[in-house]
Amino acid sequence: MISPVDAINKIKEFTPVLRSEELLLSDALGRILSEDVKAPIDMPPFNQSAMDGYALGNIGNDRFDIIGEHKAGDKPTYELSQNEAIRIFTGALVPDSAVAVVKQEDVTRTDNIIQIMGKTVLSGENIRLKGEQIKKGHIAVKQGTPLYAGTVGYLSTLGVTNVNVSAKPTITIITTGSELIKPGLQLEPGLIYESNSVMLSAALFRENLEANIITIEDDKEKTREVLSNASEHSDAIIITGGVSVGDYDFVYDALQSIGVEDIFYKVAQKPGKPLYVGKKDKTMVFGLPGNPAAALTCFYFYVTPSLRKMQGHLYPELIRTFARLDSDFEKNGTLTNHLKGYLNGKFVTILPKQSSAMLGDFTDANCIVILPGDYKLWERNDLVEVMILPQ
Repeated sequence: MISPVDAINKIKEFTPVLRSEELLLSDALGRILSEDVKAPIDMPPFNQSAMDGYALGNIGNDRFDIIGEHKAGDKPTYELSQNEAIRIFTGALVPDSAVAVVKQEDVTRTDNIIQIMGKTVLSGENIRLKGEQIKKGHIAVKQGTPLYAGTVGYLSTLGVTNVNVSAKPTITIITTGSELIKPGLQLEPGLIYESNSVMLSAALFRENLEANIITIEDDKEKTREVLSNASEHSDAIIITGGVSVGDYDFVYDALQSIGVEDIFYKVAQKPGKPLYVGKKDKTMVFGLPGNPAAALTCFYFYVTPSLRKMQGHLYPELIRTFARLDSDFEKNGTLTNHLKGYLNGKFVTILPKQSSAMLGDFTDANCIVILPGDYKLWERNDLVEVMILPQ
């Protein structure tokens, strides 16, 4: 049995990075860059007005003759001499002969003359200099960066049309258990509705990923057959249930029989102690607990970093921070506890229903509170680590 920290490190160590592929920038939202993107142009590509106002030929005077106008998109047509100005608008090209832009609110205009009112204009004022944001040839976005809306927009302003991104992993979710039936069917005594596949699919969708879903009964040969086929066609297999040592838990033996090598089995944590991680060739195999709250918690802690690492993510783990407990808490045992919590500002509340079988409190949770195994008693205002959940 290993620690949660060692488990995460081993997963990141053994997880391979997938191949690269080129996509249109417009099709790459949510993907992760597989190489640096360098700026093909300066940004701004020319000296640009940051305000609606007047571009001045010199500073130190307060009275200027207006000789023309520049709006956004106009080509340079004016050369300014001493005491000359042009009307200029936000985003317009500032002539090389201009030394500053004065805001329109700081002047009065009479016909073609402006008077600066009670303000000292500084050289370069209200001018966005060519290359001020980034210079041509410099790295605009680093390898391993996810392409979210702001990043896509930024690259588009630089004229980038195609990017190289890591391939999406092919994922298979396998849920096991003869007691499982699909929601919508008649619930007979002894049966339960299968929720893990829907839950994990939703978590994958939040990662811009999808999976093939297979549900199997507790059957030794069927389990082996499904796992063998999945290992040939998947970058990651996520199994829920069947990994323990019960009479009808066939997953572990099936994994051994098809050549999956153990990375680790069991983690010193609650929930999710019987977590299994293995690898066959380049396929990562995750055996999650069958209890849904434990399965989802383990997914966030261990599966998410692996799937992100496959895509070359710079920061594969979910974001962590620190907060203060809003009440006393006593932990049983020596395992590290991963507890559903609600983070509100600088304080965090540990939610009441922490059973590995209970998903209800995940509807209120926005974080997981991490309580290390070597402590038992926490007091209000104690600082604890929390992992922020995707929303």
